[in-house]
Amino acid sequence: MAEISQKSAGSPDRNRVLLESGLLQPEVFDRYFTVQGFQPAADLRAYVSHYWVLRWRLPYNLTYTPTEVLPVPMVHAFFTARGAHAHGITDGALSYETAGAGAMAGIAFNPGGFAPFWGGRISQLRGARVDLTTVFPGADPGFCRDLLHQPEEHLVHTLDRLLHSRPVGRPGPQLELVADAVAAITRRDGPTTVSGLAAELFRSERTLQAAFAEYVGVGPKWLLRRQRLMRALGRTARTARPDWAGIAADLGYSSQTHLLNDFKNVVGVTPRVYIRQLHRLRSQIRRPDETGV
Repeated sequence: MAEISQKSAGSPDRNRVLLESGLLQPEVFDRYFTVQGFQPAADLRAYVSHYWVLRWRLPYNLTYTPTEVLPVPMVHAFFTARGAHAHGITDGALSYETAGAGAMAGIAFNPGGFAPFWGGRISQLRGARVDLTTVFPGADPGFCRDLLHQPEEHLVHTLDRLLHSRPVGRPGPQLELVADAVAAITRRDGPTTVSGLAAELFRSERTLQAAFAEYVGVGPKWLLRRQRLMRALGRTARTARPDWAGIAADLGYSSQTHLLNDFKNVVGVTPRVYIRQLHRLRSQIRRPDETGV
């Protein structure tokens, strides 16, 4: 079992790292949550990015709703004490309510990686939440409760077995093309247009669009726009008064209005409201010795 990440570990530019990974309230998350990621079995890595385990312990008087924006078009499987579900790609933010002490686990599928398990049109999952037992019948509530009580090394092997219960063939060239496209777009110096992406990969735009339609459910332009927004979010980490006009110009938006509209469409609120909500959350955070946590 190889542990690949722990978001609550320290880093020189912690808030920017968390914001660019999609966590919209990084300081609150870092105080009360830990999340660890683990690699799946070698034969599953073409389909699965990682398994993750999220644990939290909140003060008795604080109910917190973590809100995340997916930086890449991944399907996630969630395992909670009440059952398991798969959440398709969403244009907006994901949120879930937490209180007290608890845990959940999950599977982060690579972009396009859920399609072979799903078997149907992947576009059916866009913005949808489906019971995971429709794909993996063994993922019933009893399975989930047992899973969350297992130590991490056992949990990883249990999830490997669950995925192996629905065998899929070797990844085809279209899925490999999707992986290459995602890797290119998410580079710091990656292409910023579909035509630039096609040129880098020596493929036509039509070929790229077809691969994304079959395996991902959104086009490469979705990912290009989302990556630009994540970088804009990262720029807000060090200041309470972001220079939105400067951020828009630096990241290639046609105007500040374009950036602000894109922000609201994805995050659900305007940047001004978002910053105000962050300040309110920060004011609710107390020192551990003041909360009993």
